[in-house]
Amino acid sequence: MVVFEVNEVTLYKMGVGWLSSRATCEEKDVLFPVLVRNQDDFLKTFHVDIEGEAMLSSIAFDTDSSKSIEIDQKGNALASILNLLSGSKVKIGALEGKLIGYQYVESENGKDNMIVLLMTEDLAIHPIPAETIEYILPAEEYFIKNLSDQIDLLSKSKKENVKNIKISFTEEGKKVVNVSYLTELPAWLSTYRIYAIDEKNVMFELWSLVTNNSQQDWIDAKVHLITGLPISFRYDVSSPWLIDRPYVERPRQTGISVMTPETSYELREEMAPPAPTAAPGRGLARMKKSMAKEAMVGGAADLDDLYEYEPAAEVSADIVDTTESVSFSLKQLVTIKKGESAFLLLHSKQLPKETINIYNKNQHVSHPFKAIVVENLTGYGWEAGPVTIYEKGNYAGEAMLDKVPKEEKQIIPYLVEQDISIKQIEDSTTKKIGISLSDHYYVEAYLNETFYKLEIDNKSDEEKTMICEVPKLYGYKIDKKKYKIETKETANYFRSKIVIEAKTTKKVTIPTMRKTSESVSIASVSDEYLDELLKLETITDKQAQILKKIKQMRKDKNQINEQINSEQSNLTRIDQEYQRITQSINVLTSEGDEAKVRAKYVERMNNLFETMEKKRKLVEDLQQKLSTVDDGIYEILDEL
Repeated sequence: MVVFEVNEVTLYKMGVGWLSSRATCEEKDVLFPVLVRNQDDFLKTFHVDIEGEAMLSSIAFDTDSSKSIEIDQKGNALASILNLLSGSKVKIGALEGKLIGYQYVESENGKDNMIVLLMTEDLAIHPIPAETIEYILPAEEYFIKNLSDQIDLLSKSKKENVKNIKISFTEEGKKVVNVSYLTELPAWLSTYRIYAIDEKNVMFELWSLVTNNSQQDWIDAKVHLITGLPISFRYDVSSPWLIDRPYVERPRQTGISVMTPETSYELREEMAPPAPTAAPGRGLARMKKSMAKEAMVGGAADLDDLYEYEPAAEVSADIVDTTESVSFSLKQLVTIKKGESAFLLLHSKQLPKETINIYNKNQHVSHPFKAIVVENLTGYGWEAGPVTIYEKGNYAGEAMLDKVPKEEKQIIPYLVEQDISIKQIEDSTTKKIGISLSDHYYVEAYLNETFYKLEIDNKSDEEKTMICEVPKLYGYKIDKKKYKIETKETANYFRSKIVIEAKTTKKVTIPTMRKTSESVSIASVSDEYLDELLKLETITDKQAQILKKIKQMRKDKNQINEQINSEQSNLTRIDQEYQRITQSINVLTSEGDEAKVRAKYVERMNNLFETMEKKRKLVEDLQQKLSTVDDGIYEILDEL
């Protein structure tokens, strides 16, 4: 039997891998094992290289197209078996006949009971409750074989996890066959180690976690790890593609009709219309680190002086950095058996570092974090992943590393600095800082200030450098007139670099400010606001004259409004009297004394009607005058 061995593995960050397997054989046909779950990926992406005289003939696989499982395994097994045997001769207990089928009948307690229908030779139909059936014995060979095939197929689907793909060649003879294909594999993970060498340098290590959950061991295989994200998807290749065709009914046809030819006709005849090879790879490196053989007498030396770091190699993999991805091809061959995972060292390099403390009240209310600042000088971008920090040979803390482009600096907090205590309070104020004119509006300017007051207590015997982060609210900036400490901005924070001497307490106030404004139409403001605008030193004589005109016109407008209100009140009073007289007239007769009273009421009503018409005309004129004053105000405002 030909055994294919994995000789090259390329893993990506999105859950797929490219496997290459190699075998030497003489047969014309060989079997290549593939996990059932990966069969479609294999058939979609396989690539076969042959070293020898033979050429590839075909790739064959079992589709089971005529053997779909018809037995329901989840609660309806008996019903599906009865469907398979319906129409055949069976024996159920003492009865023998043809199985018609089954139906469900609701019982008195509301439960559906299955009833099996059997027709015996005397054409009698027997309803048999399914719960009373001890066995069903098929009697016809065809149905027995069909049922047996279904059971075998069900058993095979449960037992087999691997399918054999048959690779056929044009001829026999010795040849080396290399089969490559895409398959689902766990995404490889990036983890980092940073070892403090001294106050100014660290040793940086990039490690990867690789898991082999394929059906084969990887023995002395080349391994490549890619950070890129090529597009990949599942696609059903192995199942037969059955196309639903439309059903066309046969045309209804009558007998030949009698043809009566014309004297002449033309016969017009219409013409029919013209009809990825595998990538390169490498292996595993080791990390070596040792403490000094003997401790210094008296403890005068810093422990950092006793700690040595000796990497196995600065570069454990060939690194190719492109705009799309970074490729790591390990220099040594790697062995990872199926079901196992392994850590692989990809790269180590000495990098400069700076030790700082970083404080953010949202992260820790009373203490900063100890952090190191490392510049990415490795020549490639760092992927996101966990990073572990070691100091003096011992574990110091952990952090999550974001994506870091090459040649950029990254702050890595890893330890709560309990030697420094911080109290932070916020104070906000808003005050009006000016008024100005702009077209038809006057604009009020405001200054919004937020002060972050910090009291920093350094209890240690060393000077400490701290980065303090305060929120960068929308539109705010640092008030540089009041704050002289160097400050930088991130997307969400202002960062100030503060130095605190040993055994001291330092108070710092970080002022942030934002200027805002509100606009109000001059035509709608009160006289008090107009008086305030006239006091502004920034307005010109022309603007002052215009504002005075507007003030006078507003006074005229108010007088007109008062007159309109007065006349409308009079109208209401007169109308009420008019309505009362109308009601009185309606109840008086045209005879005797009532006729005289009624005549006086009619005369009074007519006088009231004329008065109301005059009042209405006066109100309309006043309203027209008021509209003219409003238009005049806006015309004058256009001169501002």
